[in-house]
Amino acid sequence: MHNRILSSIVAAAAVAAVAAAPASAQTPGSISRDLQSALDAAQAAAIRPGDEALGCDALERELVAAAKHPALQAYIAKSGVAAQQQIDAMNAMASGRTATQAAMTVFSAVVPGGAWLGHNAAVAQAESQRAQAETHVQRRTQQAQEMVGILPQLLRGQRVLELAQTRDCGWLRDAGQR
Repeated sequence: MHNRILSSIVAAAAVAAVAAAPASAQTPGSISRDLQSALDAAQAAAIRPGDEALGCDALERELVAAAKHPALQAYIAKSGVAAQQQIDAMNAMASGRTATQAAMTVFSAVVPGGAWLGHNAAVAQAESQRAQAETHVQRRTQQAQEMVGILPQLLRGQRVLELAQTRDCGWLRDAGQR
């Protein structure tokens, strides 16, 4: 299951990066190869000699160490702030656009020729949405690149969780019950 989650993350990163490739110097093929290389390196680093001999306490320490890694902590902090900013912007935009759309509908229905003004506004809105979509793709590409930086910690955590599950570690069961 964890492998599917990480595969989904890498696939999403690849799609975002490929979508933004025309805006960058890289080609979709080189981006995909770079992502695959990063994934392969992170997978190789996730498996350490002696992992099979680790007990539940040692696995728990390994998981906590992976979670506390500065790169992962920085990514989480940055992602949380960015997500909140996106939510705030979306909420502000939604309330403003709803009121604007309602006002345009009223004037389009009442003012002679008002529908033409609505058409011009719709064209401008479409252009604005295209620009927002491009910005969104750029943001997703940046997020994909940042995800590559934390792949080692993600894959190490996945490896430790798989071993803990195999050993039926109590701390894993306890965490799942909360």
